[in-house]
Amino acid sequence: MSNLRKFYSRLQFVLLGIVLTITLFLGGTLQAPTAKNAVSALQTSKDIELAKKVGKEIIATCPVVSNVKNVDAYNSCSEKLSNLKILRNTMSSPFLWGAQKEAGNYNIKESNTTAFEPFVWRRIYLATFMFKGEPKVEQVNNLIVIHLPTQFRNQFDIGAYPYPFWHSSKKWDSYQQTTELLLFMEQQKVKGALRSAVVDKQRPKVEHTWDGNWVWTDARGQEPFASLYTRLFSPSNPHITKVDAAYRAFEVKLREHTCVVCHSPDNASKQNPLLLLSYPNQALSLRHETVRQIEEKLMPPPAGIIDDKKRQQLIEVAKAFAEAGDKALAYEGEKITPEKN
Repeated sequence: MSNLRKFYSRLQFVLLGIVLTITLFLGGTLQAPTAKNAVSALQTSKDIELAKKVGKEIIATCPVVSNVKNVDAYNSCSEKLSNLKILRNTMSSPFLWGAQKEAGNYNIKESNTTAFEPFVWRRIYLATFMFKGEPKVEQVNNLIVIHLPTQFRNQFDIGAYPYPFWHSSKKWDSYQQTTELLLFMEQQKVKGALRSAVVDKQRPKVEHTWDGNWVWTDARGQEPFASLYTRLFSPSNPHITKVDAAYRAFEVKLREHTCVVCHSPDNASKQNPLLLLSYPNQALSLRHETVRQIEEKLMPPPAGIIDDKKRQQLIEVAKAFAEAGDKALAYEGEKITPEKN
């Protein structure tokens, strides 16, 4: 027994020597787990579990229906997404939305995106999609990517869409043929979403011809209802009339100073992310930022509004719109935080 113990003792010593030699050869890369690494691994595990839960709840909220013309299903999805707490609590503001530049590229900054108020995106944009199956969650560097298998509701009347996606056939096709939405989470916050570049070209398409008008009216003289506050906010919201009036007054002044030229969907100034002011719902994301930029003479470029009186007039209507927007969103349960100012 004594000799056997000596043998095992020598064997352990030899094995330890081999391990140390390999460690030194690899530049000391073999390290014992540290408390910091353990915490990091635990946090990653929690982030992944949260991401899975977010994905599952979105899929359950807006399942695929056989009749893509079913407006009731769309309205139900929109209403439920508005109040989906897990999504509300994890979305960053502003929220980025666009099309993936190329399959496998998960750097959202390299894709063309538009900045949105989170409530607007999930109620008006996200609701145009239906979901099925199970979410796939993967970690890519510091990001957690949530893959949601999806199908687009492409058979509505054109007034049901937030704006004419078909102004670009490429964009309209990406909505109709994308196979999944990609949500990007970092530090338990969903920073943005992209339509996947992985498409199914066999999916049936609906063709629309764009007439060159970003804003239009139907035979009854009404604007696309999806762009209006009456569609965005709950019917009981007491601030709808005020925020609409504030936006209209703000928009008139914006057009006087050609601000909408840069902040329109055609993106003449090549912004990325694009900041929109040309539609009521989209303008909410910029309601505080415009005040700041006008006050600091950053907007319109290059040196703001030279006439102080006119600049002050624009600041006043911009502040009125920001305040009305805050109240309307707060009524819907949205958290109005200092960083939005």
